[in-house]
Amino acid sequence: MSSLVLSPANLDQLNGARLKGALIAGAARVLKRREHLNRINVFPVPDGDTGTNLAFTMQSVLSVVKRLRGGNVETVLKHVAREAVDGARGNSGAILAQFFQGLSESVASTHVSATQIARAANEAAASARRCIADPREGTMLSVMTDFAAELRSQSEAGVRDITAMFRSSLGRARQSLANTPNQLPVLRAAGVVDAGAAGFVDFLEGVEDFIQHGRSALRLDDDLRDFAEGHASVHLESVEAASQYRYCTECMVGGTSLTPERVRATLASLPLDSMVVAGGRDRVRVHAHIDQPNALFAALGELGEVTQRKADDMQAQSRLRAAPTQKVRIVVDSAGDVPSSEAERLGITVVPVRINIGNDDFLDRVTMSPRELYQRLRQSADKVRTSQPPPGDFRRSYDLVLAHAEHIVSVSLSSRLSGTFQAALAAARETSKARIHVIDTRNASAGQGLIAIAAAEAALIGADESGVRRVVERAMADTRTFALIRDLSFGVRGGRLPPLAKRIADWFGLTVLIANKNGFVKPFRALMGTKNLVERFADIVARQNPPGCACRATVGHCDASNDAAALAGALRERLPGLTKLWVVETGPAIGVHAGPGSLVVGLQRM
Repeated sequence: MSSLVLSPANLDQLNGARLKGALIAGAARVLKRREHLNRINVFPVPDGDTGTNLAFTMQSVLSVVKRLRGGNVETVLKHVAREAVDGARGNSGAILAQFFQGLSESVASTHVSATQIARAANEAAASARRCIADPREGTMLSVMTDFAAELRSQSEAGVRDITAMFRSSLGRARQSLANTPNQLPVLRAAGVVDAGAAGFVDFLEGVEDFIQHGRSALRLDDDLRDFAEGHASVHLESVEAASQYRYCTECMVGGTSLTPERVRATLASLPLDSMVVAGGRDRVRVHAHIDQPNALFAALGELGEVTQRKADDMQAQSRLRAAPTQKVRIVVDSAGDVPSSEAERLGITVVPVRINIGNDDFLDRVTMSPRELYQRLRQSADKVRTSQPPPGDFRRSYDLVLAHAEHIVSVSLSSRLSGTFQAALAAARETSKARIHVIDTRNASAGQGLIAIAAAEAALIGADESGVRRVVERAMADTRTFALIRDLSFGVRGGRLPPLAKRIADWFGLTVLIANKNGFVKPFRALMGTKNLVERFADIVARQNPPGCACRATVGHCDASNDAAALAGALRERLPGLTKLWVVETGPAIGVHAGPGSLVVGLQRM
C-alpha cells in the first residue's frame, strides 16, 4: 500500500502507480462537486453546465486510469491525455484536457522529479492558454498559470520534496481562485468564483486528499468540504451572458498537422466565440459557441474526419436554470414532436435524435431542420437513416436537469421502433437511477409528444414523481398516432416496408394509413384514389374519438404545410370536443420512413 501513498515524508520521485492514485482521487473530487460547480457557473454563459462538462471529462480520465495495468509516468500521461481530449465537454473540459495534453507532451521519462513536474506543469498551463482563441483572466487559465508558477518558484528555490512543493502550490491556486471575481466583473456581480477554476482547484484538492489519506481518498464517498458552501447564493439577475450565440458546439477532428492556428484559420470566416482547440497534431477537439453548428462541422470537414458532433442549446439551459426548482421535470427525445412553444412553456428538455446521410451525421432540429431533411430526402441518392441519441447525450441532459428538479421522468419513443429507450435507460442507471424514471410510451411522433405534454403539465402544477408517472400511464392509454403516407418508396428504401407493399399500392391507387398499436406502427387502412384525401383522413381520425369526449390533437406534416392547415381545419369541424390543436413539422422518427407529403395526427382523449 505504501506505493499508493504520497507520504508527508520527503518524496523526490513520482512513479506511475502514485500518479494513477493522484489522478483517481482528483477526478473523484470533481465528480462529487459537479452540482456545486453547475450552480456557480455564470461565465461565459450562465447555462449551469460547467460541473457536468468537467465531470464528463474527468470520467474519461477515471476510466482510462482504472483500466490501465501498470504503466510508468510517461505511459499514464499519454493515455490520460488522449482519453481526456476524447471525453472533453464544454469550454472548461477542453481546457483541462489540453492541460493534460501539455503534461503528456512535456514528460518523456518513467519517473519524474520535482523539477521535472514544475517544468511540465508550466508547459501544460501555457498549452492550455494557447488552445483558446481569446484567453481571459479570472478563469481556470489564471489558476492553472498561478499554480504552475508557484511550482516553478518552489523548484527554483531548491525545493525537491514533491509533497511540500505541491502543498505550497495548492495554496497559491486557492488564492488565485479567490481572486477570480476581481478579474472578471461578471463573477463579482454574481457573487461567485469562476466555476471552471473552482473545478481545477477541486481536482488539486482531490490530489491533496490522496497525499494525506492514501487509498481512502480513492473512494467516491461524501464530500469532505463544508456542505453549506455548495448552497451559496448566486445572483443570476446580475449576470449577462458573455456569448451572443445560441449553441455550445463541439466535435472531434482527425487529420494531419492539426495545429490550433490551422483550425482557427479554417473557422475565421464564421461568426462564433469561445473557441477552444485541444489535442495533438493528429486529432483535436474543437469547442465553440455559434448559431449554425453545421457550418462549423462542414468547415472542419475540410481538415479531416469530423466525429462526436454535439450542439447544446445554451438559451434553453439558461431558461431552465432561471426557472423555479420543481419536484419533477420532463425529458423527451426529439422523436416526440413536441411543439417548441410547449417545450418552452412547460420546461421540457428535448434530446435530439441523430440523422445519418451517407458519411454525415446530423442532430435533429439543431444541425438539420425538418425542412432541410425533406429536401435531402427528395434530392439525395444516399440512404437516410435515423439513430437514437447515444447514452452520453441523455446523461448530459439528465445531469443538467437534476440540478433543478428532484426527479426526472424521461418519456421515450417506443422501444419496438428504436433503441432510444435503452439508451435513455442506460444513461439513467449511470447518472442517478433513483431519481430518473424512463418510460417506454409505446408511441411515436405526435402521440409521444402529447404524452410528454401531459406529463409536463402535471409536473408544472406540483405533482410528485409517482403522480406524474400515473398521468403518463393514463395518457398512454388515451393517446393514438395516425399517419397518411403518400409515397411508400421511402419506407421501402429504409427497410420498414417490403417492395411488394409499394407495388400493390401503386397497382390499386391506394394511399396507406398507419397507426400505433402495441408499440409498433403498422398499416390499418387504405384509401382508394387521391380525391379529398385530407378530408377522408380527418373523417377516419375523428371516428377514433368517442362522441362527446373532450380531446386535443397535434397535426404533424412532412413538408406539407398547406395540407396540414387543411387537416387541422377539418379536424376542428369534426371534433366538437377538441380543446387544443397544434401544428408542427414532423421530425425524422416518422418522416424518414414516411417521406415528404405525409401527414401525422396525434389524438389524445382528455
